[in-house]
Amino acid sequence: MFDWLRGSGRKKTDEEEFEIAVPEGNTLVLFVCTANLSRSPMAEAMFRHEVQDWADEIVVGSCGTKSVPGFSPTPEALTVLQTHGYSTEGLVTHRINAKVATSADFIFVMSDVHVKSIQAKYPTAAGKTYMITDFCEDEHERGLDVLDPHEKPLNAFLDVYDLFCHLIPRVADFVIDGPDPKWQHWYDFYRRSSSALGR
Repeated sequence: MFDWLRGSGRKKTDEEEFEIAVPEGNTLVLFVCTANLSRSPMAEAMFRHEVQDWADEIVVGSCGTKSVPGFSPTPEALTVLQTHGYSTEGLVTHRINAKVATSADFIFVMSDVHVKSIQAKYPTAAGKTYMITDFCEDEHERGLDVLDPHEKPLNAFLDVYDLFCHLIPRVADFVIDGPDPKWQHWYDFYRRSSSALGR
């Protein structure tokens, strides 16, 4: 992993090496937050459970825009997931890179900051990047940031879990079946407005 151990004097980074194996014809769904310690691994585990019947067709992963690679999610995130029956096997922090951003078919992020970061660093991924709250049933909640529960009490993680219980099935429907016609007109308007505003 470390080039300098072989005399090059340069350390390779996870941003350069991280990739997700996707069989040909499969769909890669990626969840992104900042540190990949709480929100995105919770979304990854819950979404993987939601689409378990499509496990042969959908690959699920998560990463962060500023994550330090190789760590487990926070104990609180693991506790909430495991308490509610979700598998946490294989959850480990990664940092997003060009290879993963390019290969992903859908990228769901937690905040407007993440949208802008991906647009700036990986322009070709902009058109497949969505705020996860775009899928809120209440139009007044669409596009709002998912608050980071890191270093907050367990209730903050439970709030994220409750939100994801509402959102993850809708995100799964979007990935599998396409947009719900009931809100397609709003979605089209939102995407056009977001593009105009540089989101």
